[in-house]
Amino acid sequence: MRIAYLDAAEVGGARLRNSVDILIPTGSANLRATYRNGQGRDRTTFVRAPLVSILPPALPHSLVDRSGASTLILSICASFFHQVARTLGGEDAALVEPHATVDPLIREVGNAIEWDFRIRRPPDARYLESLAVVLAAHVARKYVAAKIAKAAPCGGLPPHKLRCVYNHICEHLGGPIRVEQLADAVHLSPFHFARMFKQSTGQSPHVYILMQRIERAKALLAETDTALVDVAAHVGFLTQGHFTGVFHRYAGFTPRAFRLHALERSASGAPVACGPDGRS
Repeated sequence: MRIAYLDAAEVGGARLRNSVDILIPTGSANLRATYRNGQGRDRTTFVRAPLVSILPPALPHSLVDRSGASTLILSICASFFHQVARTLGGEDAALVEPHATVDPLIREVGNAIEWDFRIRRPPDARYLESLAVVLAAHVARKYVAAKIAKAAPCGGLPPHKLRCVYNHICEHLGGPIRVEQLADAVHLSPFHFARMFKQSTGQSPHVYILMQRIERAKALLAETDTALVDVAAHVGFLTQGHFTGVFHRYAGFTPRAFRLHALERSASGAPVACGPDGRS
């Protein structure tokens, strides 16, 4: 597994790599990945922390970020990835098109690797190989198109419509997001959309959006010194008081206490960890 940082304002021209590239933006990143899909159309996905994105191998793409920001890129050789996928009993199925998604396991691996570099302790080859196996198995299990189609609940949103909704939420998380807007993006009535979205994700649109706001706030609190009132505005809350109340209800800490907790863990040498339910 190769590790790199995208810290330039722009990587010009389309890149074509024979690897599965996992993009893990830091709190300051505002990454834009443009790629060409199987139908020859250019598509763009926006990736901001705490979201991640996965680029399939042999996919022409370009990456653009704001100046001074950084995104961690974990690259797994395509042949190694398919070898791991086959050991899980699967075929050489195609990965889904790139999209921004919440993935606690990938985020935690990225946090651990980034911490090693911060303290100038680059991971050795054996450690990276073991991480590559874990990540390859996780990606093959969760993001291979055939497996997603097989696991999709009957009556839920098709994968391409779900990706469209995820991207819309990611791009507009700093402002109001109405169910009517999401339903219109996938050409459904609001009632029908809300029912199908919950069948696909297990959450109502309102709860899903709220959790994305909380997760992005956690990343900003842990990785930046952005003022609390600005964090609140960045994740779509009109007032700091409302943000504090909602954050405390779902994260178990006030925003200020969460930031202090993150600083203490950082000082002790442990990366800030958040479980699948978002609690640290």
